Amino acid sequence: MKKIAINALVDIGCLITFIPSVISGLVLYLVLPSGGGPGSGWDLFLDIPRNQWVAMHDNSSLVFAALVIVHLLLHWKFFRHIGRHLTRNKTGDAQPPGDR
Repeated sequence: MKKIAINALVDIGCLITFIPSVISGLVLYLVLPSGGGPGSGWDLFLDIPRNQWVAMHDNSSLVFAALVIVHLLLHWKFFRHIGRHLTRNKTGDAQPPGDR
């Protein structure tokens, strides 16, 4: 499989795992905050108990983090040479460090 295809799959995977992570994070923060305790009336949201929201958030966030690491590794050459890309002048030549 070509590197561009792997990169596309990793990026799509990042998007797919980012969405449930954000949604579950917002539900846990806004609707089912920790410390509600029994009898608070906030044991369920959309008929899903808080512990399942936490599990969904944790699992999707871990997969998202792993995919972000793979994404960074796929672009490691760019990150290693980012200084060159940032210091190029209009002709494409790299500027000496003292001429910034």
